[in-house]
Amino acid sequence: MPLAAFRKHDHVDKTAVSQRLIDAGVPGQFHEEILEAMPADAVGVVLYGSVARGDISAASDIDLLVISDDHETTRAVGRANVTIYDEDQFRSAAGTLYGMHIARDGVVLHDSGDISGTIATFGDVEVRRVQRRLSQLAMLLELPDGALRSHLPGFIRHARYVLRTATYLAALEEGKPCFSVSELAERAGDPELVALLSSHLSVQGEPTWEVLMELRQRVREQAASERAIEFETLADAIVGYAQILPDVSDSGILILNRRSSDPYAVIPRVIL
Repeated sequence: MPLAAFRKHDHVDKTAVSQRLIDAGVPGQFHEEILEAMPADAVGVVLYGSVARGDISAASDIDLLVISDDHETTRAVGRANVTIYDEDQFRSAAGTLYGMHIARDGVVLHDSGDISGTIATFGDVEVRRVQRRLSQLAMLLELPDGALRSHLPGFIRHARYVLRTATYLAALEEGKPCFSVSELAERAGDPELVALLSSHLSVQGEPTWEVLMELRQRVREQAASERAIEFETLADAIVGYAQILPDVSDSGILILNRRSSDPYAVIPRVIL
């Protein structure tokens, strides 16, 4: 059944969701926050990330994807972070690493249509497309130092997102796809990766210039810029790339955003 035919306002059955959480082995201390975070009129709710995989740590967030007509882009209850996609955004996850992440790790908690069937059609990651988009996003890290310093926390968020995605892609290309930061760090024998790739503030540490330089160097090694940056300021880059490289422009807007949440939750249009 196409998403357009979904019943838009089926209320989430929280009793059924509670049972699915139990069946999935999700620790009970997370249930209340998960249930509170879910919009009642959601078409679908998918739990993913470390809690869904069962490799949670003391710093783990609870990641939820909600498919809804609600125009909000993010909401949070305690440690539960909710990314809200409309139908078109949900479809656009096909062929992306994010779509693969959902397909591999996701636990469907509510489905008033054919969310599970749609996830099953996401298919293989379009590797070259992701590589190209990563290289484009890496361009913003080549802005002059003054521009980087002016929005240091935002550029660190951006660099962390690009590096995390490049690291996921490298694992996929090795034939060992993985979306666990701790496992990727262990594979690489590089414990520093945990802090560099983590989306949790208590793990990341303070946003310093040294952290940004470390992230930028690693990005250069894994996702070299597609072309030289053409602008001197972030504002000019946002405007200048709006028509020709919208992902780069959208990511620039993300850098300006003072929120500390994962880029997926802030600007769903940038999906890799």
